Amino acid sequence: MMIKQYLMIPHLQIQNANAASSPYTVGFPAMTAWLGMTHALQRRIRQRDELQEVGLPRVAVICHAFDLQVFNEKGNFYGSLIGTANPLKKSRKTGEFERPSFVEEARCHLEISLLVELAGMKGSFKESFEETVRRELPRLKAAGGDIVLRHGEQQDWQVVSVDDDDERDVRRVKARLMPGYAIIERQDLLQHESGKDALDSLLNAMQVQYTANRDAEGAFLGWQRSKVAADGWLVPIAVGFRDLSGNLQVKEQRSYEYEHHFVEPLVTVGEFVMPYRCEAIQEMMWEYEYNEAEGLYLCRNMGKQDLRGEE
Repeated sequence: MMIKQYLMIPHLQIQNANAASSPYTVGFPAMTAWLGMTHALQRRIRQRDELQEVGLPRVAVICHAFDLQVFNEKGNFYGSLIGTANPLKKSRKTGEFERPSFVEEARCHLEISLLVELAGMKGSFKESFEETVRRELPRLKAAGGDIVLRHGEQQDWQVVSVDDDDERDVRRVKARLMPGYAIIERQDLLQHESGKDALDSLLNAMQVQYTANRDAEGAFLGWQRSKVAADGWLVPIAVGFRDLSGNLQVKEQRSYEYEHHFVEPLVTVGEFVMPYRCEAIQEMMWEYEYNEAEGLYLCRNMGKQDLRGEE
């Protein structure tokens, strides 16, 4: 019997979250944002003396609704991002008030559930922990967006104990996350071919191909649809950064207390799956991984392979 404790945060409403998960993708917020919010919550929780040993090592993100702020003109396949109306400012040249220039930002409204694994949690501190979460979580940013609370919603933020070997116990937790889609990593779908870079491999995994079917005489019969994962809902997802420079000291950097690195984002293939399709809860979990030799700062999905060997 293996009992684990999780913090269940169901159906959290978020407005104006950052949908630009990398310099070249717009869509579901990056996994670095969700793990970053979880880490920020852990730091606030540990400010209480009795909760200093509590850790939040892993988190699962389940999406229930997603509304990308775009405008689609009638008859146009492509959408345009809806920008924010910045306040007027006084021009130094003319003295009149003008609309300032702005950087176009991709925003989205979404509804998610979070399932956060707990470590070092003692049963006697459960009420203190839940009280701290209900007070501190609404003060945080979720992927750069604002958490919108409904009356009485925070009472549903509770610690649940799950026996991973009890199928009924696991099924009960999954049911609370439905209907929704958990984001998991599908790096196995990236097929690197000679002469093609990583971006080509990513695009090949995402594309949907249509082939014309013809009879022996060449007459058109219809279209054949095919893709890498026939039944999968695949999306590009940012999962971390690669170090390009090593530790540097530059003028006017944000903080001299911490190391300064130039990095590039890492994007891979993610898949939205309903929680009931995951055999175990850990298949939905994401955690940090740091590879110093390769210079990789990653958010890694545990997946099925880790469950077999507990690597």
